[in-house]
Amino acid sequence: MDRQEHRVERRLAAIFAADVAGYSRLISQDEVGTLRTLATYREITDRLIAEYGGRIANTAGDSVLAEFPSAVDAVQCAVDIQNALAQTSQDAPEECHLQFRIGIHVGDVIVRGGDLLGDRVNIAARLQGLANPGGICISGAAHDYVRKTLSLSFTDLGLQQMKNIEEPIRAYAFPADSSERSPTVPKPPATLSDKPSLTVLPFKNFSEDREHLYFAEGLRDDLIAALLRFSGLVIIPSSSRPDPQRIGHPAADLGATYLLEGSVRRSGHHGRVTAQLTGPSGEGVWAEKYDFELDDIFTVQDELARSIPAALKIELEGHERYLALTKPPANLAAYDYYLRGRHLERSLAQVDRRRAISMFVKAIEVDPQYSRGYLGLARTKILSFRWNEPSDPATVLAEAFDAAVTATTLDPNDAECHWALGLIHLWRREPEEAIACYERARSLSPNHADLLGDMCDALTYVGRPQEAIQVGELALHLNPHQPDTYLWNVAAGYYLCGDYKGALGYLQRMAQPGPAYRLFAATYAQLGRLEDAKHAVAELLKINPAFSISRFAAQAPYTNPNDLARYVTGLRLAGLPE
Repeated sequence: MDRQEHRVERRLAAIFAADVAGYSRLISQDEVGTLRTLATYREITDRLIAEYGGRIANTAGDSVLAEFPSAVDAVQCAVDIQNALAQTSQDAPEECHLQFRIGIHVGDVIVRGGDLLGDRVNIAARLQGLANPGGICISGAAHDYVRKTLSLSFTDLGLQQMKNIEEPIRAYAFPADSSERSPTVPKPPATLSDKPSLTVLPFKNFSEDREHLYFAEGLRDDLIAALLRFSGLVIIPSSSRPDPQRIGHPAADLGATYLLEGSVRRSGHHGRVTAQLTGPSGEGVWAEKYDFELDDIFTVQDELARSIPAALKIELEGHERYLALTKPPANLAAYDYYLRGRHLERSLAQVDRRRAISMFVKAIEVDPQYSRGYLGLARTKILSFRWNEPSDPATVLAEAFDAAVTATTLDPNDAECHWALGLIHLWRREPEEAIACYERARSLSPNHADLLGDMCDALTYVGRPQEAIQVGELALHLNPHQPDTYLWNVAAGYYLCGDYKGALGYLQRMAQPGPAYRLFAATYAQLGRLEDAKHAVAELLKINPAFSISRFAAQAPYTNPNDLARYVTGLRLAGLPE
């Protein structure tokens, strides 16, 4: 055997790794045609590699491993190869199309018998796996060589943890709009822009007893829930409490076409509800007042729900008229307990959530067939579970699940019941059931911005970040106030797609990040902005001094281990405690 074959040499090189995306599937579908096309493509790649001074070291099946003395030549060669192959594909039948993925890294390689070996070669191969079909992915080391020499625009994919590579590697994608799981975000459906939009302001409480604020809040909540069932109307959320600076402003100032204001005056079992609908410039469209006995309050709600679409000349589908009808409890005391619990549920104080639970339990005791009592119980318990309040979280989660199942059984047409059940399925690590519940809720309340904002969060957890971004963008379109939770959830979708700049863009629009500082920290770290990451870590630990990566990893209901690994990598790079 020639002694030259045993010689081992080390040298600095630009390593070029390429393969065909989906090659195994293509070869199983049409072996002869795929091999014929591959031979044509290899003639192009081999010729261009030679023209740029490269040397092909290894080939196996669809893969090519080459070295170049210059990173600039390697990257320009890769660009020309992709352009040439794309041009060749245009002239061939679709079934004959093949797309190469190319990865490029710069570093010391071991050369033995003409083969390239070593960790740097493995890194190039891992980068190739990150590239989109028809795209190129290069390391930070390669990018440093070419960024001022070649007029190419890359997307910074941040630091990537690679299999069997100890340190994370920064990666850049070309073309600039390509990234791992690159999100494609469609524009909101044009039909949404054609629909009238309505903001329902908090109803004023003119009752002698100021405690009756909960009743005014509940009446408004139930009215909104009914209106959200109408597909021809978009409901834009407003603050849950009156803002004296804004009430009386035209609807357009609040991001809506129309504005509904109202008031409630209650004295014992008697009361009056007034409602006024105004247009974009503040002009009156419709107004009405309703005197009621407490037993008739649900009739008033139904009348309001029917009158508003009629005033806006919205045609209702037959099933929408049916779904909008309020399903009253058999006992009005149950409704009163539910409204009191709903009022307490909005509080951020743990003691108020406990009081809310007691109110929902009383509602169920008074009327065991009242679905909303179970809904309130399920919603409050899952919130308590997510905030790590109970000493026995497994029991609380089971109780929340049982309550939500009962609620959906008692009223299968209530979107909020299915929404609550979907959220609980998510935290029970039941992704398919969770998304099925969210989809059912969405079918019952198609333009519910808060529902869509929360569904965005669920989709990120179940490994569907591209869909999460689409749903989250729709929620933002429906609610021009752009709540922080919507922005956080969309940012998480971009982060899991590897688009850290996209994630940061949404995070920076948040008014009060709060717990979202953990995503800030991970995102900054992935972008190499370690000082900014340290600041985000400090802010997070002010809010949650007990935060640890291990606790987060154990609790977060990610179904795709790669998604969790990406998040954990960012948190570790940011310096959060283990």
